[in-house]
Amino acid sequence: MPEETITSRNSDETSRVTTPVTPRVRLGLAGLALVGLLGVVATLDAAGDYPGLGQGPGLTVDEMFNVGQGCRLARGTWYWMIGGVSTKQLFDERDYLPDHPPLGRLALGISHGAVTAIATPRESTATPFAPTAARFGSAVAFAWLIYLVGRTAASWYGAATGAWAALAVLLMPRLVAHAHLASLEMMITLAYSAAVLSLADRWQSEEAPSWRRAVVPGLLLGLALLTKIQAILLGPPVILWALWRFRSRAIAPLACWGAIGSVVFLAGWPWLWLDPVDHLVEYFARTTERAQLSVFYLGEKTPDIAAPWHYSLVMFAVTVPLGLHALAAWGLASRHWKWWADSRAILLVACSTFPLILFAVPGIAVYDGTRLFLVVFPLWAILVGRGAGALADWCRNRFQRLSPGGILLIPSAILVSSSWGLIATHPCGLSFYNLAVGGPAGAHSLGFETTYWGDSLTRRFLLDVSRHVPENDIIAVFPSLHPLQWTEFPKQVRVWDNGTPRLALYGTPPAASARWVMIFRRKADLPDFLRNTPPGLTPVVEVRRCGVLLAALYRQD
Repeated sequence: MPEETITSRNSDETSRVTTPVTPRVRLGLAGLALVGLLGVVATLDAAGDYPGLGQGPGLTVDEMFNVGQGCRLARGTWYWMIGGVSTKQLFDERDYLPDHPPLGRLALGISHGAVTAIATPRESTATPFAPTAARFGSAVAFAWLIYLVGRTAASWYGAATGAWAALAVLLMPRLVAHAHLASLEMMITLAYSAAVLSLADRWQSEEAPSWRRAVVPGLLLGLALLTKIQAILLGPPVILWALWRFRSRAIAPLACWGAIGSVVFLAGWPWLWLDPVDHLVEYFARTTERAQLSVFYLGEKTPDIAAPWHYSLVMFAVTVPLGLHALAAWGLASRHWKWWADSRAILLVACSTFPLILFAVPGIAVYDGTRLFLVVFPLWAILVGRGAGALADWCRNRFQRLSPGGILLIPSAILVSSSWGLIATHPCGLSFYNLAVGGPAGAHSLGFETTYWGDSLTRRFLLDVSRHVPENDIIAVFPSLHPLQWTEFPKQVRVWDNGTPRLALYGTPPAASARWVMIFRRKADLPDFLRNTPPGLTPVVEVRRCGVLLAALYRQD
């Protein structure tokens, strides 16, 4: 194998060259993607849909809406295509929820239909939906993301860098956790990454790109816009990068890129056709007119629009394994790779840092850990892979007696050592924090939010709840992230089908006589006395990771 396919390429000239990826390398990257897919699917079950699978994260509040809306879109789109329903009927506002574009939810709905057709979920009289089946769509998107990142890095910087970059994606606990959820985060992360990498690859020449080279990136931009609003974060860094590189010659290809993306967005969302102007205004206005959430950060509770400016920067710094950050930093600081002379790397850095900087602007709402800027993680993984290559170059020069295999082993060992977070927090990967803050336990003591979405209400926990709580007893539950959360929740928990507990929101009249209290510890929405073991309540069932309490069932004394 040529040396350039083992480690990163050193010269500035070759660093801008895209080389064909051999079938052997593609097969290896596909193997890593398959490992990611099977690893996620093996531990995907939300709450008893498929008891033969390992338990995944608990059912999050967004999944309850995404699955229903996705299934409605999947079935309705088929009938719409064959003329069975009209556009107005499909997107009737009494049943259709236009808070997000349709593509991500449609993918989840198609996944739900395909999986339930092949493998029937455990029977339930409460709901026709099986969230675990829809979660398979996110798992497939995650596998594609691993392959996309790995193959792109391999074509830019060599086969080993591609493998390291793909492995970095596979070892990011927060990214892996989202791959287990029937949410839109994995879909937009894949779409955002594809749009950025396509542009970086096709516009790397020193000559201004023609309009033809804007077609595929424009199509991918449109698909990203059809997935979630985070796609608009692509605009500023891409425009500035292109203008910096090509000056006025960038205007035509940028206009083509934006026009194609806009046309795909408008053409792909029939809800907009019904009333284009009003519906566009409604969609973009919704981001500023939604209900305000609370943020718990460094021991303080604040409104989401008043979170400290450094929230996004610190959260990104402490939620990626420290070894991966170290490799990326090594690459960016290395004399072996002048990344500022590599136009592709500049775009990666720009599209990684812009969302973090935007969410640091005072008055911009930011909440739920890294969820709003999860799109930067895969781009950072390519920089991690390139940093691993730069470390291998340094080791080759410093330790000349080491064999090529020994040199590759050094950055690989750093990557693999970062896997402890996946193991220690599974299936509650949204609770992961790195060693810079002492892991989840250190983050808890420093006042970080250790769980926020209900994913800590795992299948095993819910099964234990049903074993301890008599069928007719009421459980007071807290917190509530949506008015319908605890009404919909029992309907989608199949492990409760033989005796569904009665749930009532803590502090309301229906919960006044409750002998039991069930919480997940989203500190931002818990009163002070519920953030720790409440007085007068005896713990019965708990979910802990790294010694940190994430969810609990209490009995009132």
